[in-house]
Amino acid sequence: MTGPHHPSADFAEHLAYFSCSSNAEDGWLPYSQLRLPVDDLGFRQGVTAVERMRTYAGEVFRRKDHLLRFENTMRHARISGMPESAALDSLIDESLRRNSALLVSRRDVGVTLWATPGKRHGGRPTFALHLNEIDGAAVQRRRTQGQAVVLTNVVQPGEESWSRHAKVRCRMHYYLADCHAESIVPGATGVLRDADGSWTESSIANIALLFGRDVVFAPASRVLPGVTQALVKEVCRELSLSTRESPLTSAMITDADALLLMGTDTGLWFARSVHDAQGELLRAAPGESAKAVIADMQCQFICL
Repeated sequence: MTGPHHPSADFAEHLAYFSCSSNAEDGWLPYSQLRLPVDDLGFRQGVTAVERMRTYAGEVFRRKDHLLRFENTMRHARISGMPESAALDSLIDESLRRNSALLVSRRDVGVTLWATPGKRHGGRPTFALHLNEIDGAAVQRRRTQGQAVVLTNVVQPGEESWSRHAKVRCRMHYYLADCHAESIVPGATGVLRDADGSWTESSIANIALLFGRDVVFAPASRVLPGVTQALVKEVCRELSLSTRESPLTSAMITDADALLLMGTDTGLWFARSVHDAQGELLRAAPGESAKAVIADMQCQFICL
């Protein structure tokens, strides 16, 4: 989940780390001064590995898992020459120290790492580490009231293009899905269709279906390996909820007790309504029994 397009003054001036040989920059500077050169492959071709984290009570949530995923994304994107994970880990700590006043005033923040190949493949990479605002009101609203979901006609790119396990900024498909969803229901998130007609994920969330005390996730090979989703699976085991993987069909979504969403900023929430690509309502909010199970899951979740 990305942060606001127009950060507040305190976020606009927080200290970010930026390394860019084209700009002869390698160090800490105000976030508002980050500038990606137009000849950088991150701009020219959208070749950008990204990892989005957040803090809970000031501590970065599962940073080792996030850094491992970031490392895997860079491998898939063939971005070389980056600092090792231990060095990036230290930069995260330094970022939180340098911006400690922001953490005191906001309590929790998002943490974003991104990297590009620079001007050419095999050259010196460009990379940045910065913080993001978390919209606390939106987070609380999603957790308690849910979010509208639209099953769009936008198809998830196949493995022949790039690995779905890579978290990258080549996100035209997610953007178009969300534009479509927003045109159907303001504030909705759009879910991508797979080549076989099943459903995969949205721009901000992995999804799963709740049937009684059974939770069905999309096959791991078809979606981004969500760090939050991994915790939700652990919570299911703690609550003796059974879990399995299966392509998520439209019929399954209609028959399920609830559609669950899992993502960095909000944690665990649910669909208050699900619509097809034409706007027809496929299912309404979960019933009371499903809401009780979801509430139990949220109570076990680290963010509550």
